[in-house]
Amino acid sequence: MPRCYRRWFPRTPRNPPGYCMDRIGDHTVPSHAQEPPSKILTIVVPTTPGTGSDIAARLMAPKLSQALGQAVVVENRTGASGTIGIGAVAKAAPDGNTILFVPNTMAMISSLYTNLTWDPVHDFAPVVRIGKMLVAAVVNPALPVETIGDFVALAKKKPGQLNYGTPGTGTPHHLRTEQLRQITDMDVVHIPYKGSAGAVTDLIGGQVQFALFPLHSVLSMTASGKLKMLATTGDTRSQWTPNVPTFRESGIAGLNNYDWLGVFVPRATPQKTVDRLSRKLLALLDDPDIRKELLARGIIPTPGGPSELATLLSSELDEWRHVIKTAHISAE
Repeated sequence: MPRCYRRWFPRTPRNPPGYCMDRIGDHTVPSHAQEPPSKILTIVVPTTPGTGSDIAARLMAPKLSQALGQAVVVENRTGASGTIGIGAVAKAAPDGNTILFVPNTMAMISSLYTNLTWDPVHDFAPVVRIGKMLVAAVVNPALPVETIGDFVALAKKKPGQLNYGTPGTGTPHHLRTEQLRQITDMDVVHIPYKGSAGAVTDLIGGQVQFALFPLHSVLSMTASGKLKMLATTGDTRSQWTPNVPTFRESGIAGLNNYDWLGVFVPRATPQKTVDRLSRKLLALLDDPDIRKELLARGIIPTPGGPSELATLLSSELDEWRHVIKTAHISAE
C-alpha cells in the first residue's frame, strides 16, 4: 500500500511562498521546480490522518521548513497501535532528519507488548512537548442518564450489561476507560473496534452505550443531539463546553486528565542537534498563528523542552503500567 506524503520547502527566490511537493508512492510531482539538494527532514506520525499528532505535524511543517532551511515531509506510518511508526524512528539514522510526532501512546505501548524492539526511554531522546487535549465522556442519547455519576450508578445496577466502544485494545480510549472503571469499581464490557469510525457509528446507533473520545472529535455530534456529553477531563470546565462539568467536579478524582503530544528523535542524535530542533520547535509554538490553529483543533499548546517531556513520559509510563497490569491487558 503506497504511503502518502506532503513536502514543504523553505521560501527562497527559487522556491516561492507555498512551494511544496506532493508524493504518492514512488511518483513525485514538484509544484514549481526540482527538489533542492539539502537533505529532507521527515516527520513520522504513527497515527492516521486527522488525529492530534497528524494535525500538529501538518500545521507546523511549513514553518519548520522555513526555520530550518530544508524541505520537510510528513509521513503517516500507522499500524499495530503505533509501534510500526515509532519503531521506524528508533532505527532511523540519528542525524536529526527523522523526528517523531507522537501522542501519549508512547507511554502505554511498552506495557502492552512484550516483544517490542525499542524502548521509549532508552531508544529515544525527548525534544519538545507540544500540547494536550481534553477528553469527553459521551453516551447514546437513549441511555437514561444525565451525568457521569448517573452512568456509574447505572453500570453498577446492571453489571456486565453496558458496553463501551474504543478504536482498539490498548488505545488511550481503552486504557483511560479502564482507569475510570478501576476508580469507580463499575463493571462495563469493552468492545474494541478497528479505528474510531466504527466505535462512533455503533455508539450513535446504540450498539454500545458509552465511550471516551477526544473532546473536539465529538463536539459536532453532541451539538446535533447524536450523542450526549456527560463530563470532560481537565482541571476546570473547558472553553468549548462551559455547561459540561469535569470528572473532578462530578466527584471522580484520579482520572488521567489529558492526551498529550510530544516530539522525539533517535537516542543517539547529537545533543547539539536535539537542542537546535528544540529551539526551533519551541519558537514555532510561540507563534500566535500556530497557537491559534492548534487551539481551534482542540490542541492546547503547553510548550516544554526536553526535560519537561522526559518528566511527563516517565510519570505516565508508571501510571499506565499500573492500569495495564491491574487489568491484565495485553495487545498481543
